[in-house]
Amino acid sequence: MVFRLLAAAIAIVLVSNDWSGSAAGEPKKHYWATSLSGAVDPVLLQGLRAAVEHGETGWLDIDPKARLPWEAPGINLVLYHVGGNCYVGADCRRFPSTETTGTRWDDDERAIDLYEPVVRKIVIADLVAMVQQADKDMPPRSIIGVHVDNVHKLDERGIAALFNDYLAAVDLAKRQGAISGDRVIGYIAKNNPQAFKRALDRGFLDTRPLYQIVENASLDEHGALDDTSQLARALGRQYGVPVFLKTFGSDIAYKAVRGARVMNVYVSQEMTARMARLPHIAGAAWSADEVDYHPTLFAQGSPVIDVPLQLDRRL
Repeated sequence: MVFRLLAAAIAIVLVSNDWSGSAAGEPKKHYWATSLSGAVDPVLLQGLRAAVEHGETGWLDIDPKARLPWEAPGINLVLYHVGGNCYVGADCRRFPSTETTGTRWDDDERAIDLYEPVVRKIVIADLVAMVQQADKDMPPRSIIGVHVDNVHKLDERGIAALFNDYLAAVDLAKRQGAISGDRVIGYIAKNNPQAFKRALDRGFLDTRPLYQIVENASLDEHGALDDTSQLARALGRQYGVPVFLKTFGSDIAYKAVRGARVMNVYVSQEMTARMARLPHIAGAAWSADEVDYHPTLFAQGSPVIDVPLQLDRRL
């Protein structure tokens, strides 16, 4: 199981030591160094170090199976979990049923039903176990979060059920002494910004995500963001959530006419940098191919004000 590899492989969030997740502060730039295929690119790690040294908020987000090549003071943690899928073999056999994902990932993964309480309970046990192990390894002021993938089929109630159950399980572990009582712990919103926003808007979720990720981001021929990224930007603007875009050089952004030819315009590093300059985008990471997600470029975007993770519904 993925969480058992935590001691040898950690996905980390680096934040300044004065951030507690409980009080609003000055706008700060964010740096997001990530990879789900092996170690994070050395150039991104160098950029992350430099950003944190300059007082910016830095995030290192990777699959826990990958080894970290370095350690830094003030280590915090965000761990990837396959979430609404399972890995073919022993992992999938833990669940009462699985089905095809209908995607290119079918050779390695199957889909599970996170609406089912018994399925959700297994996934949440994984997440809490990862957090418990991380809590032993991290400095007291470090934040721990989970990056749960494959939640794109969930509606707002499904999103709320998953993350409310997770946060409740974390609170129980704190009361039982299994996790430090004052540890700041959160979650990442992966894709599906419309459901995350509705869950927050309708009061189903009272805890903001640490940040929002949108995959397959692109610009059209007029320089406009794709619809999903625009929804994420609206969530970020309303709730003070950093928004990071994942772009892939293998994605076709649009088609253009060049003379008598119609040509595919692919998502480039230059296009990615343009996305990062748009309002309410904290940054964008470019990878050459979606199948082998290993960004070699991160472009920083707009600064974001640190706000309390817990929403105040009295306002």
